[in-house]
Amino acid sequence: MTWTLSQRSPTRTAFAAAAAVGALFLSQCETVPTDDDDDVIDRPHAVVTVLGDAVGVEVGVPVQLDASESTLGASSAADAELVYFWNLDSKPLGSTLLDESIVLVDEADPSLVQLVPDRQGLYGVTLQVGDGQLLSDLAHAVIEVGGGNSCPVADAGVDLLGATGVPVTLDGSGTEDADIEPLSGDDDDSAAGDDDDDSAAPDPNAQVLHHEWRFSLVPAESSLTSGDIFYQGTNHPVFIPDVAGSYILQLRADDGLCTSEPDYVQVQVTNGNRAPVADAGNSIILTPCSPTEIGLDGTASYDPEGQPLVYVWRFTSVPNGSTVSDAFLEGRFSPTPSFNADVPGVYTLELVVEDSESQSEPDYVAVQVVPSQPNLVPIADAGDDLVVEATALCTNDPYGPGGCNPCGSREVVLDGSGSYDPDNDPLNYQWDMQTAGDATLLGVESQTVSVTLPEVVVTPGNAVTMTFDVGLTVFDCRGAHDDVVTIHYVCTPSL
Repeated sequence: MTWTLSQRSPTRTAFAAAAAVGALFLSQCETVPTDDDDDVIDRPHAVVTVLGDAVGVEVGVPVQLDASESTLGASSAADAELVYFWNLDSKPLGSTLLDESIVLVDEADPSLVQLVPDRQGLYGVTLQVGDGQLLSDLAHAVIEVGGGNSCPVADAGVDLLGATGVPVTLDGSGTEDADIEPLSGDDDDSAAGDDDDDSAAPDPNAQVLHHEWRFSLVPAESSLTSGDIFYQGTNHPVFIPDVAGSYILQLRADDGLCTSEPDYVQVQVTNGNRAPVADAGNSIILTPCSPTEIGLDGTASYDPEGQPLVYVWRFTSVPNGSTVSDAFLEGRFSPTPSFNADVPGVYTLELVVEDSESQSEPDYVAVQVVPSQPNLVPIADAGDDLVVEATALCTNDPYGPGGCNPCGSREVVLDGSGSYDPDNDPLNYQWDMQTAGDATLLGVESQTVSVTLPEVVVTPGNAVTMTFDVGLTVFDCRGAHDDVVTIHYVCTPSL
C-alpha cells in the first residue's frame, strides 16, 4: 500500500490512517545512509504534474496534481512503498489555504491530489517522496490562477499637505478594477421609471473593492500606527498627524480574488504654521537726476497666517569701489529701508522675513545707478503769443455819453509741450505770471497751464488792450531754461 502524507502539516493532509506510518518513516530517516558510503545511493524520484492547464485557472475551480510518475530508487528495499509529502510553499497575498488544503481526489489513488485556489495569483506546490529510508529531491509545480478576473489597480491619490492635530483625508477614489462597474447617477432608464427595472435587488455575487491602507513611514517622533487610520477599508480614510514631518501611506485594493500592487501617497505635515513670503519690490534704475537716497519697499511681503513679520535686509553685492555695507541701510529691519549710493553700478539686496516660527525664502532686488554724463541745458518753449479779442456791448444815450458793458473774463490754455531736453532727461515745468494784474494760473507745474484773464472795462469809442506776460521755466536736475509767452486781451466797444 502507498500512503500520501504532508511533511509540514500537523494533521498530515487529512490521511489519518497514515499517521503511524509517517511517524515511523520520519524516525527511520535519521538513520539514512549518506552519499559518503561506498555504494552509490539511488534515491526515490518525485514527479508532479498539474492536470490540465496550469495557467489561467480560475478561483474556486479545483486543480489536480498528479504524482503517479514518481518512482522508488534502486537503493530502495524490495518491499518498500512510496510515501508522498505535499507542501503548499507559496500562495498569493490574502489566501487562507494551508498544507491541509491539498487533499486526495480518490482514496484509492494516493498519488492524485487537488487544491481549490481561493485567490488570484501564483501558488507553489512541492512534493517529496520517500521509501521509508530515503527521501527524493523536491519536485515543484506552479499554478497560475487568473481566469476572467482582473486585478485592481490601486491609486492612493496625489501628495498632500497637512498640519498637526488637523485630520487629513486621503483619496483612493482613483483606484480601478476592470471587473467592477463604477457607480453612476446618470442612469437614464431609471430616471424614466422603467417598470422592468429590477436593479433594486443587489447582485450577491458582485465584487466589491476593499481598500487596505497602512503607514509605510512616519516621522521618528510619531506614535501613529496603521490602527490610527479611521474609516479603514474605504477610499477616503482619515488620520490625524501627531507631529510635523513626512508620512508615507500605502494603499492596496482587494476585489475578493486578487490584491493589487501597492501605491503610495506622501503627506507633508507642518506644525500648523506656514512660512512667510518675502517680496523685496521691483528693481530700480536711478538716472543722474534721481535723488541720491534710494528707498526700498518690502511691504508686499506677507505671512499666510497674518502673523507680524520681522524684516532683515542685506547687501549681496555692490559695485567696485563702493564702500556701502549693511550698516549703511537705514531702517534695515523695517519694510522700507533706504541707503545712499556712492558710486555708479548695480547694488543687489536680499530680503528675508520671519514670523515667530519660521522664515521665508529670500527675495532679491537690484538697484542700478546710472553714471553721470555731460549735461545739455533743456530748451523751454511756452508757445506763440496770443491775441484774445472781445466786444463790449454799448448803448447810446441821446442825453448823455452812453455806456458799455465790460468784456468778461476769458480762459486761455498755454502749451509748453514744445519744450525738450537734448539729453532726453525728464523735464520739470514751472509757469508764473510776470506782469501785474488779476490774471490767475492753474496747473503751474504741468506741461500745460490754464490762464484766467480778468474782465476789461471800456467806454464807447475807446478800445482797451491788456497785456499779460506768462513765463515758463523747464529744468532737468542740472540745468534750466526760460521762455515767455505774451497774451493780448483786446476789448472793443460796439459803439
